Amino acid sequence: MPARDVRRTVRRKPAKDTPSRGVANGGAAARDGTGERYRRLPTGTHGLDPKEVQRDQRERLRTAMVELIARRGYRAVRILDVTKLARVSRPTFYNLYADKEALFLDAYDEISGRAARNVVEAYEAKVSEGEHLEVAIRTFAALAAAEPDAMSLFVLGAFGAGAKALERRNRTLEALEQLVRKRRDPASTERRVDLTVKMLLGGVREVTAARLRRGRSDELPELVEELAAWAASYPLKLPAGLEGSAPPRRRSTDVAPLQMSERARQAEGRLPSGRHALSRKFIVKNQRERIVDATAATVASKGLAGLTIPEIARRANVSHQTFYEIYPTKHDAFLGALKVGMHQALRVAGEAYDAHNDDWPSAISAGLHALIEYLISEPAHAHLSLVDTFAASPDAIEIRDRALESFSVYLRPGYEFAPNNRRVPAIVTEALVGGIWQVLHDYIDTGRISELPGVAPQIVYLTLVPFLGSKAAAKAARLRPAPLS
Repeated sequence: MPARDVRRTVRRKPAKDTPSRGVANGGAAARDGTGERYRRLPTGTHGLDPKEVQRDQRERLRTAMVELIARRGYRAVRILDVTKLARVSRPTFYNLYADKEALFLDAYDEISGRAARNVVEAYEAKVSEGEHLEVAIRTFAALAAAEPDAMSLFVLGAFGAGAKALERRNRTLEALEQLVRKRRDPASTERRVDLTVKMLLGGVREVTAARLRRGRSDELPELVEELAAWAASYPLKLPAGLEGSAPPRRRSTDVAPLQMSERARQAEGRLPSGRHALSRKFIVKNQRERIVDATAATVASKGLAGLTIPEIARRANVSHQTFYEIYPTKHDAFLGALKVGMHQALRVAGEAYDAHNDDWPSAISAGLHALIEYLISEPAHAHLSLVDTFAASPDAIEIRDRALESFSVYLRPGYEFAPNNRRVPAIVTEALVGGIWQVLHDYIDTGRISELPGVAPQIVYLTLVPFLGSKAAAKAARLRPAPLS
């Protein structure tokens, strides 16, 4: 079922063979800002309704915002850049919007509203039982391929744009999740923890976002059948013993670990002053670890906007001079913290996996349990790596993407373990890593990191199902491998 064409038409007749302008076109015109979508209305006496003029100006500003965020990211976009591209004066901008955030939220609401309506309509269409999700995925992929800049804003743009934007993103995702869950299992309730739909939406989002970031959105319609086959591999209900009751959702800025990791313990505390036998190499390593820990803790408690060098230095118990000797900027410290968190997560998961590599399902279970235990022991790094990365910079996203690719390597032997009569789509490993990321992100972002061990068996199960089938995956998920000695 093709996506319904919802492109807004500009309220004047466009030139022949020229696409209509609007937020939905998201990159269809020339990138130099000289296309039809930025052509100003006539000046002087023109007889146009003032409300019509304002609608046109808002549309140009939203379109410019979408295009600039796709190029640079939200934080790098200035009001001056937007007004120049949209061909709207700064006084006019401030007559229409209070600030950059207000314009972003207007653009985001317009795009997310259209995207959500199209997906919901497709999902609720009268099709054969079992085809609802495929139709919805096809609609979403068609929208992303047709409007890459606009859909990039919908999928990625809320990160870094502030709390209000993230709140809108979360509301949209929760509404879609509830819709899909009710269709799959009408008897489901909010008190039952079934992460299947969250895993599926996270996987589709990851596959989509990766291609939007790399300018390969035209590949998405070709991946619909694989994504639908992956989604169809999950039964409508979880096997007995793999679901639990859901405590009330809550948010928290408390990042105190239940049990501090060995790495964090070694980095704690200021080194002795005066004469000592410590090597320069050891001192610098300790200072660097304290700085990255302080960076992660600051971001977790105050957000990226609250990350300053004085705050990092205070928390790390180092001088400003020492900070600058190790990191040129606070952004470099953020990237350093991200690398430390990702490296440690890969290391502990990899060690647990390798200890059981003679039994792949057990190795996956051991790796995921170890990963979750690490996240709980390093909550500030967990928050930085899984929640704050997209808000930082393209460099941070690249580090994250490389780490996810490394995690996906551990899933690839699953193709060999799949029964001969079971077709496992090639997209599965990429989608699964994205789905796992979404589940972990949700628990950390909502202050429920301590609850992750309770759903770890279910995460293992959802990871193994596409390869082994439900029965074998459930058996492996219930048998937690012995911890490393």
